[in-house]
Amino acid sequence: MKNKILIVSILVAMFVLTNSASAVGQNSDAKAGTQVQRQTQTTNQNEDSQIQTQNNEQVQSGATNQTGTGTNAQVQRQTQQQMQDESGAGDQEQVRNQEKVESVENQEQEATQTAEQRRSRVSNAVQEMLQVAERNSGIGQQVKTIAQTQTQNQEKLEASLQKIQSRNGFTKFFIGADYGEINSAQKILEQNRQQIEQLNEANDMLTDVEDQQNLSQQIQILEQENLQIENLLNNSEEEFSLFGWMFKWFAK
Repeated sequence: MKNKILIVSILVAMFVLTNSASAVGQNSDAKAGTQVQRQTQTTNQNEDSQIQTQNNEQVQSGATNQTGTGTNAQVQRQTQQQMQDESGAGDQEQVRNQEKVESVENQEQEATQTAEQRRSRVSNAVQEMLQVAERNSGIGQQVKTIAQTQTQNQEKLEASLQKIQSRNGFTKFFIGADYGEINSAQKILEQNRQQIEQLNEANDMLTDVEDQQNLSQQIQILEQENLQIENLLNNSEEEFSLFGWMFKWFAK
């Protein structure tokens, strides 16, 4: 009987110990599971945070790239616009320079044509005067001499005018016109005026009315050409210059 009780007690004790160990094991497993779950959640959270951070960085990088691209595009547009403006300004400057060159060339061409026209008119007048001289032996030699002198003087006047008109603007601004040539041309004009007076006296001595009218017409042509040259000389002499008054004084 005692032995049975002892055996039963041992079995009960073993049962209790087994249940306790099982409970402890379950608790340990539960705690371990909970810990593993927490670690998993933490890991997932960290991974999510890293992913979110990477996404944010990518978004910021994209925004930066877009900003940079936009800035580069703006700079490129500004550069192109500046190049276009500079090119346009260069084209305008080139056009202005070309216009100045063309203006100078046109003025020179007009001056040359005007000089040729003056030479032609004087030459024709001289030829008519020579014909009158041949028909009038009394005063014919005097008219012929004056006519030949008029041709020579006209060439001298045109040469002086060419020198005067060819002086560049920079030189004119500082020292004025070519006063030496102006004075020489004015002396020739004075000689022409004296010869025209002699022609008028000779014309009064002509007996042929037609020759008188013809010579009077040629005298008027010479007077008109001399007046035109005199006006050109006066305009050149009166142009503004800084030190022209001094050079004009020395040229006298």
